[in-house]
Amino acid sequence: MEIKRYPFYWVMVMALVSVFAVTSAWAEVGVTETEIKIGGIVDLSGPIAFMGKGVSDGAAAYFRMINDQGGIHGRKVVYLVEDDSYSPPKSVAAAKKLIERDKVFCIFMVLGSAQSLAMYPTLERAGVPLIQPATQNSRMAFPPKKYLFHADPNYITQAKIGIDYALKELKMKDPKVAVIYQDDEPGQDYLKGVREACNHYRLQLVAEAPYKRGSVDFSSQVAKMKNAGANLVMMWTLIREPAGMFKEAVKLLWRPVWITATPSTANVVLKLAGDDAFYGKGFFGTAILAYAWEMNPAAVEFMKAWAKYNKRPWGFYNWYGWGSAKIMVEGVRRAGRDLTREGLIKAFETFTDYETGVFGSITWRKDKRYGTQECVIQAPIKSPAGNAWVQIGDFRAPSF
Repeated sequence: MEIKRYPFYWVMVMALVSVFAVTSAWAEVGVTETEIKIGGIVDLSGPIAFMGKGVSDGAAAYFRMINDQGGIHGRKVVYLVEDDSYSPPKSVAAAKKLIERDKVFCIFMVLGSAQSLAMYPTLERAGVPLIQPATQNSRMAFPPKKYLFHADPNYITQAKIGIDYALKELKMKDPKVAVIYQDDEPGQDYLKGVREACNHYRLQLVAEAPYKRGSVDFSSQVAKMKNAGANLVMMWTLIREPAGMFKEAVKLLWRPVWITATPSTANVVLKLAGDDAFYGKGFFGTAILAYAWEMNPAAVEFMKAWAKYNKRPWGFYNWYGWGSAKIMVEGVRRAGRDLTREGLIKAFETFTDYETGVFGSITWRKDKRYGTQECVIQAPIKSPAGNAWVQIGDFRAPSF
């Protein structure tokens, strides 16, 4: 009766209800009925542009695969990547652009700890989550930050795992430990881990040898470590530095065991070092990613998709980006169709021993924002096709 007497009124009511029902599905910024906008900030033109391009290309490949499969709850991922030239001020500007102009739902995989920490206050004020910044700095997750979820094992953890490995697997008896590290925040993080491990096991830390970012001459640092009698060298280095250090060790006829953090577990490091990488009594790395080979189903999926979407060989950083994107997508899936930023945060807090096949098992809670403390040990092998890192053990966590 009422509908017949007041048809226009009820038509308007039903229209408003319908509009609300449809628009409520994409009430959050960056989310529509068909798309989710995700922003990334990496170096594409600065000193580590090869890393930035690698991780963002790997993530893009995973998002393309997901989109080709129908998206996440019917929504396609739109991945917008900004170039910060590895400059924290540019990172902050890029974050503001993505939030205010591009209206992204969240920020995903910022390359670098200084960049991530510089932009975090901006993200916190806007209520925008930062998912899986590409760094292993402990300050990412200590103390925990509501809007930041970090998967990687930090450098303190990696140093502890490395010394654990030397003692328990290499069977080194009371090694004399030295540490060579880039004198900045990540390097200091690693130094802290070495010190804590030496104190725990009552080992002699006979030499600390810092170097400045961009250094090419390591003669004084290597001489200092050799003269101190070190036979186990813990290394926080990047891509070019190991070659210079090994070269100096060969000159001095010094053959310690070398254990490096994950930034140097890339094949290009072995290419630059050549045979010098095999001169010592072993070169090992605490790698944060599982070795990508045909016995790993996640790696098979990655290599198949990479070949479909790219005409060039894949590398370590592509694999890292792929695994990071897998984490991002799983969080969005768990958040459900009615996607909000707060819902995404709650969804990530449900991760308990989540397995990607790429990283170690990931657990997050309200009071825990570091995802994993597990690494795999890798070592280089010689090959006619080019020297390469291979995994020589399962994921492992520090024993203390």
